[in-house]
Amino acid sequence: MKVSRTVKLLLTLSMGFVAAQASASIIISEVDPSGSSTSTYAADWFELTNTGTTAVDITGWKMDDNSNAFASAVALRGVTSIAAGQSVVFLEGNATGSTDATIQAAFRSAWFGSNVPASLTLGGYGGSGVGLSQTTDAVNIFNAAGTLITRVDFGAAAAGTFDNAAGLDNVTLTTKSAVGVNGAFASVTGGEIGSPGFVAAAAPVPLPAAAYLLVSGLGMFAGALRRKRT
Repeated sequence: MKVSRTVKLLLTLSMGFVAAQASASIIISEVDPSGSSTSTYAADWFELTNTGTTAVDITGWKMDDNSNAFASAVALRGVTSIAAGQSVVFLEGNATGSTDATIQAAFRSAWFGSNVPASLTLGGYGGSGVGLSQTTDAVNIFNAAGTLITRVDFGAAAAGTFDNAAGLDNVTLTTKSAVGVNGAFASVTGGEIGSPGFVAAAAPVPLPAAAYLLVSGLGMFAGALRRKRT
């Protein structure tokens, strides 16, 4: 039995809706624009957390700072998927990524010493014009198609990170990480406070009921069309 073009379209739309909902579960959970000047690893970084219940494919995703444009964004590298509930730290390196391994090793040592969590996942990014300023700047995350997934702004930053475990979007972050809040701790070197690699406040959020209703409704409609054609 042939499947009509209408059925194919409905199924494609439903799968696209689910994919969009999954991408929407990605938040910028932490930002450290002071890492390049106050740390031993000398790199700024931000953290993405998947608050959803399914893994999100981030192949081809990019970031930009406060130029807020996909055209000037640079690729996220080293990580292609973020599992449900997982937090991934992306550290700034050079444009080619040839410095990533060195920066990541220094980052692990600075924050965790010899007790690096097995779950810690690090990625990279870098290129012209995307350095995070300690005065005022932003992080924009785009998917491979150039759609803006999430963004935050931030102001002046001393040592330590901006905490966005609440998953606020398109806002100016002002809350600095504090020891014992949302899993934050002092780095082994003592120079910073943050919770790189995990967010205590983040919990998987189920797909909204509206999404289930839409997908199931489309499935029922497609089934009815198939039965009508037989």
